[in-house]
Amino acid sequence: MQATQTLPDAARATIRSEFDRAESADPIVLWWDDGNYLEDVIERACDELGVHLKVAEETPLELRADPVEGKQVWYVPHVKEPEDAEGDYDWFRDVEHTGGEVEMSIEDLTVHAFERGQLDAWELKTATQADDPAKRREIARILHDELTGGQLPTLEQLRTQIVTGGYTDPVAFVLENGWGDIDEGPDTIEQMRSLLTSEGVDAVAGEDEPTGIVTATRRWAVAEWLIHAGVDADRFPGAFRAETAGDHDLPELKSLLNNTTSAGRLADRYLGEAVWPDVVAAVDDPWELADCVVDGALERRLWEEWHASFDAGDYETCLQDAEERYDALLGSEGFRGSYRGAYGPDSPWTRTWKQAEAVARLAHQLETWDEGATDDVVSLYADPDDGTWQIDDAVLSLVVAGEPESDLPVDHPAVGALEDLRTQLQSEYVEYLEALGDLVTDTVEVGAPFVDEDHAYQFFTTESSGLESGQTVALFVIDALRLDLARRLAEELRDHVATLPADAPEFAVDEDVWLGTLPSETEFGKAALTPGEIQMFDVSLVDGELQPLRNNRRVTTSRRESLLGGDGWTVTRETNDGWQSTRVAYFKNDLDDIGEKELSDLEALLARRVDSLAEFIGTKLEQGEWDQAYVLTDHGFVLLPDNASPERISRPTEASDSGRRWIAGEDVDESSPGVLLDASSRLGYLDANVSVLASPLKRFSKQGLGDARFYHGGLLPQEFVLDFISVTQG
Repeated sequence: MQATQTLPDAARATIRSEFDRAESADPIVLWWDDGNYLEDVIERACDELGVHLKVAEETPLELRADPVEGKQVWYVPHVKEPEDAEGDYDWFRDVEHTGGEVEMSIEDLTVHAFERGQLDAWELKTATQADDPAKRREIARILHDELTGGQLPTLEQLRTQIVTGGYTDPVAFVLENGWGDIDEGPDTIEQMRSLLTSEGVDAVAGEDEPTGIVTATRRWAVAEWLIHAGVDADRFPGAFRAETAGDHDLPELKSLLNNTTSAGRLADRYLGEAVWPDVVAAVDDPWELADCVVDGALERRLWEEWHASFDAGDYETCLQDAEERYDALLGSEGFRGSYRGAYGPDSPWTRTWKQAEAVARLAHQLETWDEGATDDVVSLYADPDDGTWQIDDAVLSLVVAGEPESDLPVDHPAVGALEDLRTQLQSEYVEYLEALGDLVTDTVEVGAPFVDEDHAYQFFTTESSGLESGQTVALFVIDALRLDLARRLAEELRDHVATLPADAPEFAVDEDVWLGTLPSETEFGKAALTPGEIQMFDVSLVDGELQPLRNNRRVTTSRRESLLGGDGWTVTRETNDGWQSTRVAYFKNDLDDIGEKELSDLEALLARRVDSLAEFIGTKLEQGEWDQAYVLTDHGFVLLPDNASPERISRPTEASDSGRRWIAGEDVDESSPGVLLDASSRLGYLDANVSVLASPLKRFSKQGLGDARFYHGGLLPQEFVLDFISVTQG
């Protein structure tokens, strides 16, 4: 039964009725309240009736002051003979016989808001009465809020709110809060059971205790969603065979997840406990129920099925299944990044399936990367869509994601299993790097695979049109920006410029593959990124030391800055100093520093550094008036897993100079460790015999260098195939 009028409407009708019965032409109506819950209601009613209202602030005697003519309502905000009155003194004896007297509390007026003569309405008055002052205040607040707004409640909604303390849906209340703070007296238990059965929860009909009512309601709701997802209702006991009417009707739990602010708590409750294990075990294909995100029995069976498919090597099916389950647990993104219908991206239940998805994708990539036979190792590695650089990115992301399953119950099948899979994949990653190194070795020994590629030492000549002195240009030279990190950076820059204000300049972010200077170390890579004609740069053996040269002079840090300065560039390593120039070259070496210092959480530090670089570069683009900007790097790097065991090999006698991953000397030849780069390699700048290591597990001993996991200088694509980013205005 729904209310037929608001409290102000009911008050207006009551006052008008008193006026109609009055003998005087200028009647007065006294309204006694109990607790002062109706003052604004009476004020609104009087405004609509156009009658004068007087309110007693301190004592009812105030009502006789300043008499007015015409119809009046005198409002006394407290009951007669209050409990704190001393003796038999009647506070209202001077006014009680002045006019029609209405002694009506908010509970009384609520009855008038429903159809007259309805027995249930009088039962509601009984339900709204409370001896505890605090409880009564809460009930009065509910009645006032619900019966003064635009949407009038039903009797059941009011009863539910009074019992639950504000909820309009008794089922949702129990599903989210259990019994909560509700009184456990027999009358309240009976009211709650009545409310739940009226909503179709027949499972609680025989329960006499709060715990039993809560358990039965939750089991009923889980059964409802399983049935909605496709389980035969006949598999459940009769009282639990709740069925939604159609595809567009939501199960109660899903409806709750559309509105709750306690998704994390609900995830642990409804996925942490096996509710209907026998029913779930009897289902032929549990993946048909993947959209049902309740019942720990289903969650565990899905994971076990997924793990079995992984062990069978069916990685594509694993990927599809994990994506489907992840999307179901994620829910739909709503306003301001909130998620509805499930548990959102931060829940460990969701993140565990996200990692299962990443594990399946990486396993598939590691299994299939070499299926397309090619001697073009640059394209094999760097292709934007199919390149194996994605394997490096996936391994980095897998480590950064950590161990989401650690926050699940200890008996969850993912606990322990995911750790084993991560270890397995990192071992396979090292095997992939070794195979990739072998492919590079074979390719170089057969011919000159890098002839037609863009080389970093050609950058200033090739990009001369974008570096003209008439334009404002910023160079961001970031040390050790491996190709996968550079592509992350480019994507974040695209996201940044897409959010600039409408009146801000428009920027296009493009990427191009370039080859870093071999050996792929900082000295040679940075030297190549200096102004000058292509033919004036080379890497030569001078007095037994391999040196980068411009115009036959060694390019040191100071000379590099001098060459840039001579070409009109302001060189800076500061975030705020030097940026007033129209041609700025910014150098940052912290990525290399992070790796070489062997810091803990190295993968996470690298990922966060990309985020901070994107923010820094994006801010500079936004603040400055740059026509053009470039993000360049000198080399990439190899990053081995924690459990890898690289081999430190001795530097051979024929080498006069060496780094971690290369040796140079007059007597270095094809018998030397690594791959010989000589004139036949046709690199165009290497004027020396240099042998470079391609195996990821070998490096030459060199005093003072920490190189357990992170190093560069060699011939793996991760070390010398680079991504240069250009950002153009307009």
